Amino acid sequence: MIFPKDFPDKLRSSILVSEVVGKKVKLKLRGKEFSGLCPFHNEKSPSFTVNDQKGFYHCFGCAAHGDVISFVMQNEGMTYPDAVTKLAADFSIPIPKVQFDEVKEERLSRDLLILETICQFFENNLISDAGRTALSYLQKRKISADNIKKFRLGFALNSYEALTKFLEAKGFSESEIAGCGVVGRNDQKKLYDKLRNRVVFPITNKKGQVIAFGGRTIADDLPKYLNSAETEVFKKSQTLYNFHFARKPIFSKGYAVVVEGYMDTISLAINGVENVVAGLGTALGAEHLKELFFTTDKIVICLDGDSAGIRAAKRVAEIALPLITAKKNIAFAFLPNQLDPDDFIKQFGASELEKQFVDAIPLSQSLFDFALADLGIERKDKISAESKAKLETNLMNKVEAIKDDTSKRHFSYFFKDQLFVLGREIASKNKVVGSKNMAKISSHKANNIQAAVVNHAGKNIARAIISLLIKFPQLASFNDDNFDLHELHFFSDEMTIIKDLVIGLVEENQDLESNQILKALENSVASNDLNDIKNVLASIQTLSLDLAQIKLSTLLLKDLLLQVDQQYKEALGKIDEIETHQSAITNQKIKEIFEYKNSLERKILALEKDIA
Repeated sequence: MIFPKDFPDKLRSSILVSEVVGKKVKLKLRGKEFSGLCPFHNEKSPSFTVNDQKGFYHCFGCAAHGDVISFVMQNEGMTYPDAVTKLAADFSIPIPKVQFDEVKEERLSRDLLILETICQFFENNLISDAGRTALSYLQKRKISADNIKKFRLGFALNSYEALTKFLEAKGFSESEIAGCGVVGRNDQKKLYDKLRNRVVFPITNKKGQVIAFGGRTIADDLPKYLNSAETEVFKKSQTLYNFHFARKPIFSKGYAVVVEGYMDTISLAINGVENVVAGLGTALGAEHLKELFFTTDKIVICLDGDSAGIRAAKRVAEIALPLITAKKNIAFAFLPNQLDPDDFIKQFGASELEKQFVDAIPLSQSLFDFALADLGIERKDKISAESKAKLETNLMNKVEAIKDDTSKRHFSYFFKDQLFVLGREIASKNKVVGSKNMAKISSHKANNIQAAVVNHAGKNIARAIISLLIKFPQLASFNDDNFDLHELHFFSDEMTIIKDLVIGLVEENQDLESNQILKALENSVASNDLNDIKNVLASIQTLSLDLAQIKLSTLLLKDLLLQVDQQYKEALGKIDEIETHQSAITNQKIKEIFEYKNSLERKILALEKDIA
């Protein structure tokens, strides 16, 4: 059966590999991957893995490798078209009826060829005498020659016909030139170059093929940014800038960052934040979010901190509601002092920016804050019953837009909790006057200092655990009554990501040595974190495996203790802030947390005696 050229990609993005393989192989979930006995060769120990996020299966024993389609082909002995047809039928995905059109295929090939030719034209312009001003602009923005080449940046001459004449000389027809998206027709039907006197940013598809262009003026022309027109190969609502380069880093980091423009994207990427994409002048849409959710479970929206950026963030929040699930979520990073990501990373560095992403505000909290702002409600003011009713109606309308039942239920609980607290915070604050106000300010500063100390301790514990895993890769499968390293989240989210990377590397190759693991981490882990891990590794070179296991258990308990201690302090704080009919329950909960804290401390002391 003939099917559209992009239909197999639709199958791959719509069907989980585990759903297909699981019908033939008994799979067990281990962290982010499934494992089982390979169906393509006889084995007693499982060496066959399935990764839904990456969309493939792999056998370390016989090297069988592929996606959902190739699995059906190999397992069922089918041809490629038959495998596609079977999968579509099994999962009730209709196949659009098409007839093979050689003329259309040739036209699409010519479309890509003319766009590639245009890209080379712009690239050559940038390094010519005419491109000096544009090149100087890029150099001032700290973009090196290597990165200009990587992103294929170029320059559109200040001419209405330079590109058109160049394409005519290359043998492209008038209709091909008119349809490329960067050449238009005036009132006299004459062709003219749309991009003039602009730095040019090529836009690629997921395969890295040029499909469009964006241009930034280097003069005072308006608009500041101008994009190609939509064509057969370029749809703005389905395209993300830099996605071709960002896909692998997004998977490695565990989340995608979305910024507003080309320069923000390039600036972040060349400064080490490579899991970054941008929309194309139009607002981020549902198709963009869906595309990202095929690659990752978390999307961080980091738009400019001005009023326009806030408006855009509100719109994204609305669009995301029908798409989120218990696993798929978005969060918002609002940078201080209305800085855009490019300015922030140049002032404070990649490490500080990534902290902003790790601490991004969840969608639920963002929606609540947006609703307060829309209704003109300030947390510091008294709130009337009427305002609270409006706020609740606003928020419950948001909840109704959520399709995932679990998310809908918990968003509803969250909003009700926030509404309950709102107003009671004010009543509590109004009791504090004079010197007590000063005491609160001092307490707030002390809490910030304490939080920094605790975060530092959490990172140190996590680094020590990661170092043990690198020194003794066999510990990557550690699992006891209290902890499963695959599922474990450290007190530090940043360190959790690194831990998952190490476990993934070990599981992909059981024979990796410590230096090989460190080498593999260089492209994914911040240099300061990697240096700290190396320092810890140097201090445990003589440690035996038996002691390492005890030390690992001790460190895991210490990390858990940090989290429990934080819960304990938060619970104590709520007694002072909220007066409710549930205070007796709250007090009982505090007692339980306190007792649990003590039990953890006793276990840690006992294990530390064994190490000593």
